[in-house]
Amino acid sequence: MRQESAGVTEALLKSATNEFLKEGFLKASLRKISADSGVSTNSIYTRFKNKAGLFDAIVGKCAQGLMDIYLDCIKKASLSDDLSLANQEGGQGTNLVLEYVYQHLTEFKLIFCCSSGTKYEHFLDQLGEIEEAYYREFVKKYGKEGYRVDDFFIHVFCRSGWQLVYEVVAHERTYEEAQSFMNSTILFNIAGWKAVMGID
Repeated sequence: MRQESAGVTEALLKSATNEFLKEGFLKASLRKISADSGVSTNSIYTRFKNKAGLFDAIVGKCAQGLMDIYLDCIKKASLSDDLSLANQEGGQGTNLVLEYVYQHLTEFKLIFCCSSGTKYEHFLDQLGEIEEAYYREFVKKYGKEGYRVDDFFIHVFCRSGWQLVYEVVAHERTYEEAQSFMNSTILFNIAGWKAVMGID
C-alpha cells in the first residue's frame, strides 16, 4: 500500500510540476493535473488541501534550503573583520547559492518564474531584504570616513543582485554559463563597492 501511495504521489507531483511550469500557479488547473496524473481531484485535496499546498509540496523544501544556505553565508561574511575576507566569504556564498539553485533548477524556476499568487511570490524580495541589512552594516564597517552610501542605492543594488540569479534561471543559462556570469558580477561588485565607499 505504501509503495502504491508513493507512486501515486510521485505521478501527481510530476504532473503538477509540468502544469505549473507551463501555466504558472494562477492559471494551473487541478483538473488538468488530475487528468494527467490519473489521480482524482479529491485525492489532491486529501493529500495537499488545495493548489497552494500542492505547489508548496514541490518547492517548499528547496526554498528553505536556499534560505538556510544564504543566512549561513551572510553570518560568515558578517563575522569577518577584514574587507578582503568579507569579500571572499561573499564570493563563496554566491557560488554556494548558484550551485544549490542549479541542483534544484526545476523547483527554482517554479519559485522565480511561476509563483505569482503563492507565498513564494516575494521570495526574491525576502532575500534582497536580508542582503540590504547586511550591506548597510558593511558600508558602516568598511567605508572610508566621510563617505556616505545612500540607503536607496543599497536597496536597489541588493534587489538587483537577486535579479541576476533570476535572469540566469529564466534565460535557461547552463550552470557553466551562469558561473562565468556570476564570477564576472562578483569582480564588478567588489570594485564598485570599493569605489562608492571611497576605498582605494
